[in-house]
Amino acid sequence: MANSTVLSTLTYIDTERSIEAGEMKIVQTEHNLHLYEDALTASTTEFNLANVWDMSYRSFSDEANLLYLHTHSGVVAYKVYADPGHFVTVFKKLKNVNY
Repeated sequence: MANSTVLSTLTYIDTERSIEAGEMKIVQTEHNLHLYEDALTASTTEFNLANVWDMSYRSFSDEANLLYLHTHSGVVAYKVYADPGHFVTVFKKLKNVNY
């Protein structure tokens, strides 16, 4: 991946909940998923594309979707506000040239 070009990028939301002084505090931060020819990177994780078997998404509200990465070690979900359709299509074309 050292000289790879980013093929597609998708912003996802990471939600952290904590209790401070008896009150629940919710902090949402934006991060990016970057899709390369041989890898997919998130803020704290990098997946070799050979270990990502499939990708899908479902809407769970009018504003947000869940993007699912089906990997060799299980399913990983990311909350996204933008339509992830293009990102998923680019991934599927990489994995299957006949897509």
